[in-house]
Amino acid sequence: MCEHAPMPPVRSALLALAAATLLAGCSSSEPPPLPPGPAPPQKAELHWVERYPADGPAMVFRADHFEVTKSGWQAAIGLENQTSIAWRLVELPTTGFGVMLFPTNEVSEVESRSGGGDLPGLRSAQSFDPPLPESLAPGASWQGTIAAPGPLAVGLYARIVFGQLVADGDVPTGMPAQFSWITDHAYKLEDAKQG
Repeated sequence: MCEHAPMPPVRSALLALAAATLLAGCSSSEPPPLPPGPAPPQKAELHWVERYPADGPAMVFRADHFEVTKSGWQAAIGLENQTSIAWRLVELPTTGFGVMLFPTNEVSEVESRSGGGDLPGLRSAQSFDPPLPESLAPGASWQGTIAAPGPLAVGLYARIVFGQLVADGDVPTGMPAQFSWITDHAYKLEDAKQG
């Protein structure tokens, strides 16, 4: 389960990578590995569907398509409110929707880093087409494309982030009053030579 409470301040994964690289350099005569370069343009059909919680009234999160472009990234996503209360999605001027990059595709890594307040930085979505609603009523859904400029590092695993979602009413059993969802599924950003 990859839900987490309101996102705490996060340290950049690059700091951890830099520290690991320095330590590796001290114990070996090998030169430290070069940091990964930007992922080249690529497209993937995802067909991810995830529910939280797994049983009973839930929020349903979808990711249908992911693309790295020459200038950034975009993803076709959706969410559906299958609970009995409304959920607020937007705290303008920012939202918690976007992409996080992880070094592995292990869900346990997401859970441990979330619990330890050490999540990678959020690559926040800068555009929503159509616009993200301020809230989703019971039974309502939203589908659209989120996007942002900027490179994503090759070899890392991209996960879609939905949130913050804030309950507007009595919280259903098994759900917190406020949370973000980081997908269990992950997409590996391939090098052109591999992909």
